[in-house]
Amino acid sequence: MRFLQKRVFLFFLVFTQMLGVNGGILLAQAPGGGSNVMIGSPSTEVGGPSTNGKSFGSEGRSRSTVLLGSPGLPGGQIFQEQSLSVLSYQVHILGEVTNPGTFRISASTRLYEALRNAGGVSAQGSERRIELRRKGSGGRRVDLFWFRKLGKLDDNPYLLDNDVIFVPLRDKVAQIEGAVKNPGVYELLNEKTLADLISLAGGFTPGVAKSNPIKIIRISSGEKQMLDMENTDTERLAFNIQKGDVVVVPHSLTVNKKFDYTVLSYPGDNGLFYPTTEERVFVLGAVRSPGPISFNPNYNIRQYLTLSGGTTKLAKTRSVKVISADGRAVRASQNLGINPGDSIVVPERYLAPESILSLVLGLTTSVLGITTTVLTLTR
Repeated sequence: MRFLQKRVFLFFLVFTQMLGVNGGILLAQAPGGGSNVMIGSPSTEVGGPSTNGKSFGSEGRSRSTVLLGSPGLPGGQIFQEQSLSVLSYQVHILGEVTNPGTFRISASTRLYEALRNAGGVSAQGSERRIELRRKGSGGRRVDLFWFRKLGKLDDNPYLLDNDVIFVPLRDKVAQIEGAVKNPGVYELLNEKTLADLISLAGGFTPGVAKSNPIKIIRISSGEKQMLDMENTDTERLAFNIQKGDVVVVPHSLTVNKKFDYTVLSYPGDNGLFYPTTEERVFVLGAVRSPGPISFNPNYNIRQYLTLSGGTTKLAKTRSVKVISADGRAVRASQNLGINPGDSIVVPERYLAPESILSLVLGLTTSVLGITTTVLTLTR
């Protein structure tokens, strides 16, 4: 009889597990006061939802341990015990992030994941000088760039309760474009030379034209400078990069092309701000598509006329005028600067050149005909 009870007891436990009581501890007391039998994993989640890094104040996650037996079996009992809540921390993320604030995170959260909860580092924020301030230890400075590039976990530490993460503004930045593996804008810390910047960008691509010089666009005392640097190991190690430099590494497919090396902005700059109510230039008169065009500080009169579809056959190209926003009119020239709110006016002839020629030829033919007729009648 006792053997049959044990068989029924074990069958009930297996059957209960198959019905879907997963993630819990199935515990029942064997008949006759024997040892408890346990099947399954140690916990089943109940209670509030996971915070997943939501702002401070959202509910935490709790777990319960469910101990199940069967009241229908001799000596069977049911136990249910609420376990402690999952350990979570409160951290403060401030500075140049998209959504600064205080957040609840799990105890296993690292710095990079916490910053993602805050929307990530902003475009002007420094990911190489992040300050991790910790009570009692004074904190440390973290260079998150090396974690993203090389996976260095030392630069992606675990966080503790009440840690403060402060993201400062970027300081020294430079831009590299052309035949490098990862072109873009880079923040410089200990990197000083052109070779260091190329290394941050992953090195050269197979298409690099090493026989052609590397171009460096630099602003010095408000003036644009163009520097040529031979693409050799010695020159790259000797040339020092300055804040705001734009480096262009030539590619073998573009060595025979000509460029003006005009850039719309420099590394570290914000978008250009024009202190005016009108940020357009108006092109009027004898052009194919008259109307307003967005102002660009690098455009001259010819480029604005080209964007308007070019001049028509009736255009007086030698009489083009530029009228400023305050009403002053000047004759256009290639060196004349165009400002926001200016109007470029292209005068129009009454007749096209070919129409004038046709009119003259017609009049000449008429006069000759009349003269011939008169001479014939007078004879």
